[in-house]
Amino acid sequence: MQFVYPSFLWALTALAIPLLIHIFNFRRVKKIYFPNVALLKEVKAETNFFRRLKHLLVLLMRLLFVFFLVLAFAQPFIPSPQKKNFANTSSLVSLYIDNSFSMQSLTGNEKYLDLATVQMNELVKVFPKETRFQLLTNQFENKEQYPIDAKTVEDRLSTLDFAPIYRSLAQVLKRQLNLIERQVGNNQRNQIFWFSDFQKSTSGDLNKIKLDTTNNYFLIPIRSERTPNLMVDSVWLANPFIKAMESNQLNIRIRNFSKENYKNIVLKLFIDERQVSTANLSITANSQANAFFNFTVDGKGYKKCKITFEDFPVIFDNEYFFVLNASPTIKIINLTQKNTPLYITQVFSNENVFSIKDYDINNIDYKLIESANVVVLNEINQIEGDLKNVLRTLTQKGGSIVLIPPAKPDKSLVDFLNELGVSTFKSIEADSTGGRANHTLAVPDINNPFFAGVFEKSPNSNMEMPVAYQVLQWSGAGNHLLSYKNGKRFFSEYSLQKGKIYVMAAPLQKQYSNFARFALFVPVMYKIASLSKTLDERVAYNFQEKIIRLKIDKNPKNQLFKIVQGKNEYVPSQQFNEGELLLEIPEQITLAGHYELRNPDNTTAAYIALNYAKDESKMDFYSPDELKSIFAKQKNVQIFDLQSNNNNFITEFKNRNIQVNLWKYMLIIAIAFVLAEVLIIRFM
Repeated sequence: MQFVYPSFLWALTALAIPLLIHIFNFRRVKKIYFPNVALLKEVKAETNFFRRLKHLLVLLMRLLFVFFLVLAFAQPFIPSPQKKNFANTSSLVSLYIDNSFSMQSLTGNEKYLDLATVQMNELVKVFPKETRFQLLTNQFENKEQYPIDAKTVEDRLSTLDFAPIYRSLAQVLKRQLNLIERQVGNNQRNQIFWFSDFQKSTSGDLNKIKLDTTNNYFLIPIRSERTPNLMVDSVWLANPFIKAMESNQLNIRIRNFSKENYKNIVLKLFIDERQVSTANLSITANSQANAFFNFTVDGKGYKKCKITFEDFPVIFDNEYFFVLNASPTIKIINLTQKNTPLYITQVFSNENVFSIKDYDINNIDYKLIESANVVVLNEINQIEGDLKNVLRTLTQKGGSIVLIPPAKPDKSLVDFLNELGVSTFKSIEADSTGGRANHTLAVPDINNPFFAGVFEKSPNSNMEMPVAYQVLQWSGAGNHLLSYKNGKRFFSEYSLQKGKIYVMAAPLQKQYSNFARFALFVPVMYKIASLSKTLDERVAYNFQEKIIRLKIDKNPKNQLFKIVQGKNEYVPSQQFNEGELLLEIPEQITLAGHYELRNPDNTTAAYIALNYAKDESKMDFYSPDELKSIFAKQKNVQIFDLQSNNNNFITEFKNRNIQVNLWKYMLIIAIAFVLAEVLIIRFM
């Protein structure tokens, strides 16, 4: 045991005061005369014994009172073996505070982040004034790389706000150790603190984290109770291609992370700040449920949309932002040779959303192909050289290829298809002797996702179907859109890089096929075109992605795009490569919502919707007991349970690592002896 003020022990000389009082009893004795004292002798002997015992006990109580009172003022303590580590000012104290949106949850009337901030402010006061701190948040900002003093820690905590991104604890540990190594090396025993709610979905698998034995680790879970919450899991359109003033359906999936059932939740759909539809949803505990909105849009272009609902106590994910692009222009290039039928041109010329250009294969700038959404190889006999390369580039960017074979496919065309690796192709000679039935197409399968929204009602099994004479044949996997009645493939869809390729088995020339003259031909072509535009279009992003990829037609030529919201403008790190713009989400953008992307000439290039990551919405946390179990074998790891310590871990931290203060116990004992003296005097 040691003392904070050992010099105060000189006050123990005050023990002489009660001794002197008992030795020199200055009370006057009054004599009383009795005629006969024989009866009092026995009483006198007995009274003297108890009086001496009482005086001795009172003396003892007074001596003990003075003794423990002096000890209380001297402030005794038992030092912790860890104390020398905290007194070492050459080491570094690394503090991590989780400021992700899950820390918005409440404990009582206080947010998790506010509670963590208060605890950390108290913690820095425990260390010597010369101690150097490293304060780390989820932003991993540049200023967090350098050691700071306690006053700077308090200043930064006072302005700390929520971050739209989260970090796994493995990332946090790596960052802390790298900065510690850079600042003080690996020879010091440093103190590493984690203040977090230890959310399971964002912290990562803690069993895989390997903590070194050099440093001391202190884990302070802010809260461990599971919190009920609802979130938007996903949204999708019944028809991905949105046309102005045309009815569409938006589907939504809601996930319930609570043990409670929810009934009649009101979901609202807003388009350009105007509520256009509502939906009701009931969902059972720990499950998911779907709902849908019917809507139409006015005009073409980007539409800023959001879905809202009410859910407490977690509210940061009660809104989901997304962007719809109505009636976007779809660029189609129709590559032809001599005497090629004009069916493709006629189909796409009837709608303003399609921009179709016909080019002779021998007279085209291949750069035009790279910027197209759909390229139709309309009875092209040879595919080789630069054309093969530019078609591959097109699919890498998300474009689509429609291959309509010539009457006699060249070997180079078949080789091109086989090189793609999607199936095994071969050319055959058209057989017109097998009878019409062998060349008639079967009724399409309406359950095929490709035909979603194409048919208003199920087609009749006896409906008339086109006739086509095969010149290409293939086998293997793929999405076979149309087949012959004998099971052979007529029109198949294959995914290729980010794009698609559609292969037809027969030419469109009337002597080989009447497919182009059937009503089915138009919706199939329209669906191919619309999918080519919506295939790689994202309606929303989240902050955790960091990089946004957008297709941009204009080459900025060393000029910068900027992101705008209201009066705020941001110039993000960006890279433009072959029609694709890569943007890094600026650190200054922290709120979910809609953001405008502006061209260098200050015109609108696109709109971007940013949301918080879904993992933040899963309100399930590691409890102190779980953390203790995970790190049970590591003696340099301490877990503190705030709930069992009334949301204050400082006292327990000091007792474990600095010293156990005894002055309170000494004071209590001193008071106990005063009370004992009173009782002895009163009842003895």
